[in-house]
Amino acid sequence: MGACLTIVCVEGYYIYAAFLFMKTIKLAIVDDNVNNVSRLKSLIEKYPFSLHKFSVDIDVFNRGINFIDPFNDVYDAVFLDIDMPIMNGLEAADKIREKNSKMEIVFVTNYASLAVNGYGVNALGFVVKPVKEEDVTKVLNKLLLKLLKDENDEKIVVKIKSGYQTIRVNEIKYIEVNIHDVFYHTSSGTIKTRGVLKEIEKQLNPKKFVKCSNCFLVNLDYIDSIEKDDVKIDGIKLKISRTRKKEFIEAFLANYN
Repeated sequence: MGACLTIVCVEGYYIYAAFLFMKTIKLAIVDDNVNNVSRLKSLIEKYPFSLHKFSVDIDVFNRGINFIDPFNDVYDAVFLDIDMPIMNGLEAADKIREKNSKMEIVFVTNYASLAVNGYGVNALGFVVKPVKEEDVTKVLNKLLLKLLKDENDEKIVVKIKSGYQTIRVNEIKYIEVNIHDVFYHTSSGTIKTRGVLKEIEKQLNPKKFVKCSNCFLVNLDYIDSIEKDDVKIDGIKLKISRTRKKEFIEAFLANYN
């Protein structure tokens, strides 16, 4: 992989972050106590997200029912107070899981024993009140670790003759276009579909996938060499157009800087 990949250490694990642009982590706090919300929000904002190429955006809800209805699944994680009127945190968690299986849930509670019930909804963890910085940091480390792993395993979906196919982005070596036929050359084989290269580019990181010509979109991590007007990937030579050569080489060198 290219040397430009960011290496992040979280709880002793070294994670290779595939994308270098800043990504926003969306968090929700659901708690009816203003003081608790203020404390938790300040500790979350204190966490060094920017060191890991992330920013954070936090929304606050004062009732579980307000978070569930209407439900918005844009959040990466929700901090749920267990003791709330009308709909408590455990009930809200059940409703969340009915609508979204991937949103991470963190319980906030006065009693750690209550949070044990949360494992039925595959909770990420819990924080005991009064909230301590080290507990929030531990949960956010765990969340960041999962998000980075998911990011490295990002997939796209393409339409094929028999239906649809998922492709791991980090397995794509290069994409070839011939009129409207599109060939995804991956480490697992070649997948044929139909499309336009301009639209495909929008799905991929522009710092990682760069055109060497109007026919080829190349994953810079898989380049073996650039020789004169050719880029070589697994022994296969792809032509670099004269108009794109300077920009392409600059992108290639930046990937290893």
